[in-house]
Amino acid sequence: MTGHLGHPPGPQGTPPRAVAVLLVESDRDNRDLYAEYLLYSSAAVFTVGTTDAALPLAPHADVIVTGIRVMGTFDGIELVHRLRAADGTKTAAIIVLTACVFERDESSARTAGCDAFLRKPCDPEALVEAINRVLLARAAAPRLKSPAAESDS
Repeated sequence: MTGHLGHPPGPQGTPPRAVAVLLVESDRDNRDLYAEYLLYSSAAVFTVGTTDAALPLAPHADVIVTGIRVMGTFDGIELVHRLRAADGTKTAAIIVLTACVFERDESSARTAGCDAFLRKPCDPEALVEAINRVLLARAAAPRLKSPAAESDS
């Protein structure tokens, strides 16, 4: 399910707004790689390197993508717990994107309340597809455009 990220047109044909993605990633290279691809996919991307920095931005995001072992005073699993407990983010779309590959890691992330769990290495297009699946499942229906699908045309 590839496509583009963007909300449907608004009232009276106003242009759709970009899907806001908060990317929580401590590794600068990974953060830059995913952010660039998401931007290319028509997302509005906010990046932070710590879980502490993510909390105040999270209510402004349509989707929050976080790792498990992210720098900060608490880890990515605790971030998911806190997002699910807060009024402004309890229904947010949350994806865990991590190098943690054990089943207990996925189980912890899902128990905390993530909507999708992706293992690194993760192709950026797979992240776009996961965002679209999660948003569609939440009936939000915004979509990322798929640079890979466009190049196939």
